[in-house]
Amino acid sequence: MKYKIAVFPGDGVGPELIDEGIRIIGRAAELGKFEIEWVSYPHGAEHYFEAKEELGESVLKDIKSSCSAVYCGTFEMANGQRVPNIIRDYFGQFASIRPVKLLPGVESPLAGSSFDFTVIRENTEGFYIGAAGKAKNGKNKHQIEINKAAFKAKFGLNIEVKGSEIAYQFGVMSRKSCERIAKFAFEYAKSRNKKSLTAVDKMNMLDFHGIWRESFEKISKEFPGIAAEFELIDSAAMNFARQPEKYEIVAAPNMFGDILSDLGTAIQGGLSFAAQGNINPEGISMFEPAHGSAAKLKGRGIVNPIATIWAGALMLDSVGQRKSGDLILRAIEDVLKEGRTRTQDLGGHNSTSEMGESILDRFVEIHD
Repeated sequence: MKYKIAVFPGDGVGPELIDEGIRIIGRAAELGKFEIEWVSYPHGAEHYFEAKEELGESVLKDIKSSCSAVYCGTFEMANGQRVPNIIRDYFGQFASIRPVKLLPGVESPLAGSSFDFTVIRENTEGFYIGAAGKAKNGKNKHQIEINKAAFKAKFGLNIEVKGSEIAYQFGVMSRKSCERIAKFAFEYAKSRNKKSLTAVDKMNMLDFHGIWRESFEKISKEFPGIAAEFELIDSAAMNFARQPEKYEIVAAPNMFGDILSDLGTAIQGGLSFAAQGNINPEGISMFEPAHGSAAKLKGRGIVNPIATIWAGALMLDSVGQRKSGDLILRAIEDVLKEGRTRTQDLGGHNSTSEMGESILDRFVEIHD
């Protein structure tokens, strides 16, 4: 089997982190008897400021016609956009997955705990849909148009304000998208032999979250082997800190999923371990570290590459090479447990490439 992977190394430390992921994935392909063809694209903020070239539709169409997945480094904003956001929107990557697992040898605010779950975030709707504005004292007429894959809508607003200028933001959810993310979440749970799924909302205060809960209740009937639970966002936030071991799969609307993903990153030891997949199960998915580009550290070779390598493991799982992805994660765990190779964020003095080399060596040792 051959997979063509689009690579966007990105800005700051992105290229040096991606190099470690590519090196390990390349070795996984050799040992697993599949092929990887890497196609690299320069687009990012640094490229934009140097060449004045944005990521255009011709490149995206080429990826769509020929690639199995997209592997990204780290990015800055350029001309008001980030490359991963452009890719996510173009390819309809409606689900985000963030593994939350306390790895051995990693300091955490929850020392002594043991947890391993995944946050699945709906990527397209809710309060991030862009339905917002301001209205001054007096009479205001506004029109808001929403054009999404799941629906199109126009809001005509007659706003009369007395006392103070106001700002407003609409949260919008479609039944189609709620059922789509629910089905994805249950199928993801089933494929990994999980027995429970927790759907998070705030329907006691946000009436429009009723459509979210109704959708999960409906889809749950198609998966009788998985217990569907419902939890309010404030309770979920407390339980992430108090008893994260209770979770297996957590599904949340866009904004809440964003917050819970970052909270999950904090309890698992920080951004060095924040790997993310943006998923379209019927199209092209994208995988990346969920941390910044650390421009001031560029070229110093000291940033921990684990989030980027872990994102690569998620990518292998997504394209059908789960065994290799699982072994990469096991190699990461073994290196951290052994504790001989530690980058600065872990209190050590090893370089980016030394951490990558240790993970690669361990991966080779444990591969059948």
